[in-house]
Amino acid sequence: MEHLVRDPARRTRVYYLKPEGMEAAFKVTVTLRARMVEKWIRRVKRDFLDAATTNCVGLDCEFTDPRKKKAGEEQRAAVLQLSLASETLVFQMIHADIKVPQVLKDFLEDGNIRFRGAAIGNDVKKLRLEGIHITCAYDYDLQKIVSNPTTKTVRVVFSP
Repeated sequence: MEHLVRDPARRTRVYYLKPEGMEAAFKVTVTLRARMVEKWIRRVKRDFLDAATTNCVGLDCEFTDPRKKKAGEEQRAAVLQLSLASETLVFQMIHADIKVPQVLKDFLEDGNIRFRGAAIGNDVKKLRLEGIHITCAYDYDLQKIVSNPTTKTVRVVFSP
């Protein structure tokens, strides 16, 4: 991932990725700015979540390097990724102007939004260190959702 902090003039970049064979492009916003996080949240709420019967957002975190931590220090959330529909936000918290904007905290703690991710329990735990308490997190066990190509049996389980 690009390290935006090296160029102080460009603290946000927007990419449009169009996979071959797909009509629509994915919009990926990579930012260090709390203001851009707020704009992204307002836009996806207005364009997607307000009209949806079930509010579901993909969530993933990357953490600080465990080899660089001081003795007794916990790994911290460094990068937060949120995705829904064709929109993705990559917020580089570790270098951000405001580490956890209040709008982001309110969004992540909204009990009406289901946050889903692979092994999301560790992400939720690390985000608690930042003062964020996600109440509606659901784990995707991809081995249960996607069939194993090496076996002949197919077992598909969807969790709420």
